[in-house]
Amino acid sequence: MDPTLATVTQIVRRVLPEEQAAALSSPDSELRTLRLGSLELVSLLVALEDTFSVRFPADVMHRDTFASVRTITEALRATLGTEGPDAGTR
Repeated sequence: MDPTLATVTQIVRRVLPEEQAAALSSPDSELRTLRLGSLELVSLLVALEDTFSVRFPADVMHRDTFASVRTITEALRATLGTEGPDAGTR
């Protein structure tokens, strides 16, 4: 697994309730079926933005972006790509 995908997976596992985090079997698992609710979604967004030092633009802030670890990772990569060469580094 590539490092970005692995980090996003770790963050998602931290945000989900323990029982649902254990059920996250692949990067393509549908997060809605794991009961990713509004509160968890906000926590996830904040954790992603803090970890990667990025702010998601409004055009990616929709439910489909947060459908799976893979879709989150793709949106993150697209966002990092638009913020310049030092985006996402700490």
